Amino acid sequence: MTNTKNKNKIDFSIIRERALRNIREDLISNWSDRYSAKKISDTFHNELATHRRRAAVDDFVPILVEAAMLNRLRGGSL
Repeated sequence: MTNTKNKNKIDFSIIRERALRNIREDLISNWSDRYSAKKISDTFHNELATHRRRAAVDDFVPILVEAAMLNRLRGGSL
């Protein structure tokens, strides 16, 4: 007999990490004509660290990091 509780359990941390990786790669792809990939990546990791420290709910971290990065990139304050 299998335990359906464990079978249906989803590890959202994996999904969050994939989302963060995709967001970072998309930002580099879309903005590397104006900023170096290293600068975008470094700033992304700084924003991520800030949001992870402050997060009450980890599920929203990717959305918050993406919004903060787009704000910085569009505002020229990378």
